[in-house]
Amino acid sequence: MAEIKAAGAPAPAPAPAPVENQYVQQTPLWVVVVRGFQALFAFVILAMCGYLIHGKAMDANVFALVVGLMTWGVVAYALVSEKVSGARGLYNIWAILSLDLLMAIFWLSSMGANAAQRASFVHSVNIEYCWDDGSAVNSGHCVVSKRALERRAAVAGSVALAVMSAIAGLSALLMLLFVATLVFHGHTFRMYHQAKKPVPSDNATTEMTAQQAPAQAPPQVQPPAQPVYAGYPSQTQPQAYPAPQVYPAPSAYSSPTQPQGYTQSYPPSQTYPPTIPSPAPLAGSEPYNGYPNPNQAPHQPPYHSPHGTPAPGQPYYPP
Repeated sequence: MAEIKAAGAPAPAPAPAPVENQYVQQTPLWVVVVRGFQALFAFVILAMCGYLIHGKAMDANVFALVVGLMTWGVVAYALVSEKVSGARGLYNIWAILSLDLLMAIFWLSSMGANAAQRASFVHSVNIEYCWDDGSAVNSGHCVVSKRALERRAAVAGSVALAVMSAIAGLSALLMLLFVATLVFHGHTFRMYHQAKKPVPSDNATTEMTAQQAPAQAPPQVQPPAQPVYAGYPSQTQPQAYPAPQVYPAPSAYSSPTQPQGYTQSYPPSQTYPPTIPSPAPLAGSEPYNGYPNPNQAPHQPPYHSPHGTPAPGQPYYPP
C-alpha cells in the first residue's frame, strides 16, 4: 500500500551541508576576556562622548563615538561567528585580521585627536552664567564676561576637561587590545598554514636517498701505463753528472794543470754490442785511431809565451 500524504504539507528543508576546508580559530579563554574588555571600554567611551556632545559636539568626540560603535560590531562578529555553531559559515580569518588592524588604526587616531583637543583648552575665562536649551546635541550655552579675548568656540569646566583626557587614555588602551588580538590571530593562522602546507615528494625522496646511500670513496686516479717493448731489457735512467769544474787560467812560467777525466758509469742492466776491431792501417798512411775515447783526458796543446819563452821541456835561451 502506498503512503498517503497531505497535499498541502511542505517538503522538509534539506540540512545545511557542512563547510569543508574552513579555518575556524578556537580562541582560548584569555582572548574572549580581551574581547569583553574591548566592548566594555568602548561602552565607557560612548557614554563620555555622549556627555560631551550633549553640551557641544566637537569633531574628536564624534569620531570617538563612531569608533566605539564600530568596536561593538567587530567584537560581536568575532565572538558569534566563532562560538555559535550555526554561524560558523560567517567566520573568515582574513576578515578578523582586517577588522582588528582597522580598529587599532582608528583607536590610535581617536587618541591623537582627543589629546590634541584637550591641549587646546589653555586660556582661563570668566563665565557669567550658562543654560541648557533642552536639545540632545549642542544644548549648552554660556556667556563669557571677558570680551577683550578672542571669541571662543567652546568653553569647558574641570569635569569636561577630565572627560576629554579619559577618552584619549581609553582610546590608547583599546588600540593595544586590538593589537594583541591581531597578533594572536595572525600567529596562530600562520602556524596552521605551515602545518597544512604539503611537502614536495621529490625533495623527500631525494633526502631519504641521500641518507640511505653509503658514503663512497672518491675514485683514485691511476697513472697511465708505460708501454713495454719485447726484446729489450729494462733500462734505468742514468745518474746525473756533476757540474763541470772551472779551472783558473794558467799563469806564466808554469805548466797548465791537466783536467782529470771522469768516468761514466752505466747501469748494470744495460747491454752493449760487441766491439768491432778497427781495420789494419795501410802502408804509408797514418794509423787510424777511431773515435776519441771519452774516458781519456783530452789532448791539450802546449802553451807558448809571446815573448819567446820556451815550452815546458825545451831549453831556455835568454836574449
